[in-house]
Amino acid sequence: MGIFDTNYDFNKYKFFYAVATSKSFSKAAEVMHVSQPAISYAVKELEEQLNVKLFIRSKNGISLTEEGEKLVAYVKKSFDILMMAHDVLEEEKEDLSGAVRIGIYSHISLFMMPGAINDFKMKYPKAKFFIYSTSNEEMIPKLKNKELDLLIMQYPIFFNENSFKEEVLCDLETCFFTNKEYYDIYCNNKDMGDIPVILPVKGYPDIDKLKEKLKEKNITIKHEITSYATELNKELAKEGLGISWGLKKSVKEYLDRKILYELPVDFDLPSTKFSMVYNENYLNKTTREFIKFLKENIDKYTKL
Repeated sequence: MGIFDTNYDFNKYKFFYAVATSKSFSKAAEVMHVSQPAISYAVKELEEQLNVKLFIRSKNGISLTEEGEKLVAYVKKSFDILMMAHDVLEEEKEDLSGAVRIGIYSHISLFMMPGAINDFKMKYPKAKFFIYSTSNEEMIPKLKNKELDLLIMQYPIFFNENSFKEEVLCDLETCFFTNKEYYDIYCNNKDMGDIPVILPVKGYPDIDKLKEKLKEKNITIKHEITSYATELNKELAKEGLGISWGLKKSVKEYLDRKILYELPVDFDLPSTKFSMVYNENYLNKTTREFIKFLKENIDKYTKL
């Protein structure tokens, strides 16, 4: 059955979404500029049409049923796609004012995004940015569902995803770092064996290469803490919980201020590659221009 063969009234879905997001029929009526009975009637008709109950009404207010939770997720996704299409068609080429929705790791966003966004907005002051920093498991589905326009994460992000374009954006230096106490202990004997080590979870190209290198050099480590959160690892190392490893750019300020110290090693540490992934078919002009801008200027925001 095609959409033209049905009796869909999309206003009912708008009213339902307004109630679901405001958690109030009266507030939804204000948002939609209609009477509360009109909102209530539309939701009731939608429930009858779908043969499900969408809201639970109680003395404490309203909440979504399990079916309502499912429906609101689909409605939100549909409205997001419609708004994205609207932005793409409405945007003026010479005065970019669209939204760029980026999913990016927090530790690289801290040194990459502020300067890049500031410089971009100097050229296009009406550009808008939405930055999401969560896990791979959350950000990748958001890109696939068109809730995000662009991902910047550790390479490779995708395998055999022909609808998405993936390009290596930068290749960043890593280092071991720790506090002054462990730095002095290490420098005196050049051995990490007795010092606790903080490493990321295995399964990423850089950490896997690091472990191969340690094995090759017959270096045994006391791996006591596992964490891929660089900002946390900095604090763990500062508090004397061990030697950590990660992006040198992420800890540069701490190294410069002698809060942390880089451990000298007699072998090459693996670098970490980051790539950007996007679907060219669904990008507005502002996002296209920002991707081009970032690729052309990435060294400015990642150099040590």
